[in-house]
This record gives sequence, structure tokens and C-alpha cells, in this order.
Amino acid sequence: MIALIMGMSSIIYAQHDHSKMNMKQDDHSMMDHDKSMVKLNDKNLTKAYMHYTMINEALVEANSEKVQKASKMLVGILKKYGKANDAQKVAEDMASKSNIMDQRIVFSKLTTALEPLLKDNVVEGEIFKTFCPMANNGGSYWFSNSNEIINPYMDKAMSSCGSVKETFKSM
Repeated sequence: MIALIMGMSSIIYAQHDHSKMNMKQDDHSMMDHDKSMVKLNDKNLTKAYMHYTMINEALVEANSEKVQKASKMLVGILKKYGKANDAQKVAEDMASKSNIMDQRIVFSKLTTALEPLLKDNVVEGEIFKTFCPMANNGGSYWFSNSNEIINPYMDKAMSSCGSVKETFKSM
């Protein structure tokens, strides 16, 4: 019985110690995320950009359901922001699409609609405006927190297609 209790104690201690290690790893990934954090001159605009990046990531994953969810969240934030009617309409259109190819076409329009809101409003961090000439039959832009190319328009075989064309940062 004592051996059983000692054995169970060792397992519980090892699991507890392992969970501490996982928490430390999570802390590091959160810190890495903070380094690439972009802040804009309005908290709702910052949140809107965060939802835009969530849409971007969902497109990279080719997850149309996530695209729809993030688009709906973006619509809500843009309503709160109140100065982005064009972007809001495009985000509503994206939220209504369930086909990944249709979503990628609308994402290009969303990027165009958000550009004037982002360009001169960065307070902290950098936004990279990236272009792929092969996307959407003529080329499309997208924004990213990183200068590393991860193309939301192309499948995994062409995920590195594109180049940074402009960088938005605080003045």
C-alpha cells in the first residue's frame, strides 16, 4: 500500500512539475506574440486589425469556418469604431461566404478597405504590406505583423509567394 501511494505521489509530482514547464513555455510564446504586437491610435482600430490578422491566419490554414467567425467579430469591432463603413461592408460580405476561394477574393477587398485606416495610425510595432502577383488572377495585397511571407491566398505549395512592398510604422 505504501509503495502504491509513493508511486502515485511521484506521478502526481511529475505531472505538476510538467504543467509548470508548460506554463513557462506558454509565457514565452505570449512574450513572443507581444513583440510582434501592433497598436494603432484607437483601441477599436487595434482590435479590428487583430481580427484582420485572425482572418489572415484562417485563410493560410484554409479554414473557412474560422474565416467566417473572425469576420463576424471584425464586423462588430468596426461598428464600434464607427469610421469604417466600407471595411465593415466588406467584412460583412466575407462573413457571408463559406467557400475559401470566395473568401480569399473578398480578403483582397478587405485589405484595400482597411489600408487608409491602418497606414498613418500605427503607434507601436510595424505592419507589412505584402503583395503576391499570382494571387486572385492578377495579384493581391495583405497585411502582416511580420516581414516573413506566409501567403493567405495560395495553397501550401505556394505559401511563400510574395514580397513586402511597404511598411507602416509610427512616425
